Amino acid sequence: MKTVSFCIVSLLMVSIVSGEACIRYDHSSTCTSYPITDFYFGLPVSQSDSIITREGDMTTSLGWMFVLNESYDLGPSLFYSAYRSSDGWHSQLGVRANLRYHLDDDFHLDLSPGLILTDSPFPDGFAGYSVEFSVGWKDWVGLATRLDFVDTFESGHDQVMQISLRFGSYAGMGLTSVGIISGGIAYMASKTY
Repeated sequence: MKTVSFCIVSLLMVSIVSGEACIRYDHSSTCTSYPITDFYFGLPVSQSDSIITREGDMTTSLGWMFVLNESYDLGPSLFYSAYRSSDGWHSQLGVRANLRYHLDDDFHLDLSPGLILTDSPFPDGFAGYSVEFSVGWKDWVGLATRLDFVDTFESGHDQVMQISLRFGSYAGMGLTSVGIISGGIAYMASKTY
């Protein structure tokens, strides 16, 4: 295990030192690292019977990817999810490991397993697990499916699967900025009543 960890860290360091960081990744360029700035609009397609029933979800994923070779990129990210439920808005915060496989210069597949560190309806520390699979076009737009296993007080865990429209690159960055501003305004307005 230590050898595998050492190899991954070494590859990432070589990528950082020997290459060029880009603001937006282009598979045909000489980029060796680039940011993840994704924004998702999602709807649940399957969920456990629970007190908390999701009706819609907006998620931001921010991180950094490192180019390992012509086909694979790897990197960490932080995600924040705000979802509408029958009893109001709730939020999740978590971390992911992202593995990207380039099918060609235009299309890529992403696999992103992660940990949900907090989920606001169940504020009892570690909240569960999440895994996402997506297909994207030129880091601009794509489709994603996400499965969450969230720990709850009553039943042990809830399972939620959702399908999302994913915006990456500049579009994702813009939507994330709008979401932060409008979310901050909504939060401050909710505290005045």
